[in-house]
Amino acid sequence: MKLHKQRGRILFLPIMLLLIASACSLPWINNSSENIVASTPPVVEVQDLSPFQNIGCVWQTDKYAVCNQDSISKKMGCDTLITTPQYLDYLNSGSQFVSCTYAPQLQTPPDETESKGLYDSGCSIKVKQRLLMYQDGDYLLIRDLEDLKYNFAPITTAEQALGYAIAATGSEARYDLENLKGYRILTDNLQETTVQAVEGGFEVVLFRYLACGCGPHTTFMQTIKVTTAGDIEFVKSTSAFENPEEDDLCVD
Repeated sequence: MKLHKQRGRILFLPIMLLLIASACSLPWINNSSENIVASTPPVVEVQDLSPFQNIGCVWQTDKYAVCNQDSISKKMGCDTLITTPQYLDYLNSGSQFVSCTYAPQLQTPPDETESKGLYDSGCSIKVKQRLLMYQDGDYLLIRDLEDLKYNFAPITTAEQALGYAIAATGSEARYDLENLKGYRILTDNLQETTVQAVEGGFEVVLFRYLACGCGPHTTFMQTIKVTTAGDIEFVKSTSAFENPEEDDLCVD
């Protein structure tokens, strides 16, 4: 009996060492924190734009529409509609989204109030970026972060955090950094989009391209924290890369 117990202990040790070694080799294990979505584009369904094709906006390309004065979306506060990254679908399954732009200066008369937007875009003419959502026959305009929080918080999954960070900031996910041949790489720590679970939420690595002004036009790598409550915190921004072919490009 005594010998049997000793053998049990001897066999247990190598089994445990094997299990630990196997776990450490798995791709989703990280010594500091858990990489939930790492350098691999999440699987998304084909974007359905049909709810936005017959609401009084003229689609001039597959990705861009101008809204007529008497259209539903214009009355809600959208001058144009632009297709969004498909990762926004993670915000709410069964919903469809398009980006809604609103230019206060171009209204008749100009809108001089403090118009709401999730973030600003544009160069010489600033526009407010909003979201137009369709679900179950209804349209909903998401004008700012408070609207985003009200409709989609709490943020409980990595996929939801990815879509939320993109919607709130306009930054983009990049999974194609192996295609930067000829670019100036400005950091030794360049990495593709990841989502990590951290205390109080998730940290998402996204990218922001600065188009305005004259070159060089830098793309920044951003670490953005999405809290469980839906707040956004910019943790870090690093100059990531530039395209030398755009050094002489000026954008107004």
